[in-house]
Amino acid sequence: MTMLPMMVNIRNKKVIVIGGGKIAAKRIESLLRFQPNITVVSPVLEERLHDLVKSDVIEHIARSFHKSDVLGTFLVIAATDDTAVNQRVKESCQTNQLINIVDDPANSSFHFPAIYEKNEITIAVTTSGISPMLAKNLRDEFAAIVDGMDPEYLLFLKEVRHLVKEGQFTKEQKRILLKECLEEWYHSNSIQRSIFMDKILDLYYHPQKNKR
Repeated sequence: MTMLPMMVNIRNKKVIVIGGGKIAAKRIESLLRFQPNITVVSPVLEERLHDLVKSDVIEHIARSFHKSDVLGTFLVIAATDDTAVNQRVKESCQTNQLINIVDDPANSSFHFPAIYEKNEITIAVTTSGISPMLAKNLRDEFAAIVDGMDPEYLLFLKEVRHLVKEGQFTKEQKRILLKECLEEWYHSNSIQRSIFMDKILDLYYHPQKNKR
């Protein structure tokens, strides 16, 4: 594996999509939640992309690809049904540009994982182009776990982490507390969560107790 899995902030970043068909529409729809500035270059568009253009959600350049289209863009997506055009798009990119070629994952510099988001948890699974369907199946398995979580438990974890990070705890104490709050009995038991939170708050406001 040569690709580094990481989370990247693409808000307001310039993204260009070459192609206006179903695959291009799918890629664009997966990006919209992350609020980039998307321009699609294609003589024709899928109807759902037309709607996005009319709503000023994305921009449209109604013509075939020009080499200059990729200049200054953060992400490039080659999503036409013409392999030769997709290859020209790749050849037009600089080495520091991220490009996804929909029909050539091996020569893409990034892939689209199967994504699930809920309650500040993001799950992203990729098989590096081997089997997108397997990636989706794995994502759905993890999603089922998240769906079964009490949203209040996630807020509890967030509050605990904040207090532990800001409090005067040793490295070992932090490790123990952050591990303890993951125990199963806290998942759905609000009383146990309250007891644990009281303990954390007591140690937070009375740091001298940490030295005992």
